[in-house]
This record gives sequence, structure tokens and C-alpha cells, in this order.
Amino acid sequence: MDENVVLVESLRLAVPLHMMILHEHAPAELVRIAETAASVIGSQGDVLQFGSPQRGEAAQAFNALARGLAAAALTAQGGATFMHLHWCTVPVCPGPEEEHPEMRHT
Repeated sequence: MDENVVLVESLRLAVPLHMMILHEHAPAELVRIAETAASVIGSQGDVLQFGSPQRGEAAQAFNALARGLAAAALTAQGGATFMHLHWCTVPVCPGPEEEHPEMRHT
């Protein structure tokens, strides 16, 4: 995990920021955002591990990951967990292993 400290700490900040930006989107739009992010990470996620000579490619992959996790955290029952970090809509979240209340979309 030591080699991922920058990624983990960056996600710890970026995902909640994306959640604040996305929180008013409709669930269907959040699902579309998560799907788009998954496509970007699927094709460019290796640059988060190995870097890229192409300027901005790692930033694009990172932002897709953070935005996708945020969209998933806002729509998935129980939130989203990645690299031992957990995000969800429960104000005082009991953690990823605990039961979460049913989500209500307005």
C-alpha cells in the first residue's frame, strides 16, 4: 500500500468533492457517469500505476476514477469502497461491512 499513498490520499479528498458536485443529479444520470468512468478506467487505468508520457492522461484517468466512485457512492446501496476507503450517503456511516439504510432518491 505504501506505493499507493498519493492515490489513496488524493481519492480521500477528490471523491467527496465529486459527491458534492454530483449530489443533485438524477440516479439515471449518475449511473451513466459511473459507466463512462468505468470505460475510461478500463482503457486508461494502467497510467495510474505506471504513468504515461502523454501529458494529462494520468489526470484524466484519476478524475474518471474519482468521479465514477462518487457517482457509485451516491447510487449504490451501501456506497462504494475502493482501496480500503468507503464513501456513501449515510451521514455517520457504519462502514462498508455494516448494514446501510435503504436509499431514497428525491
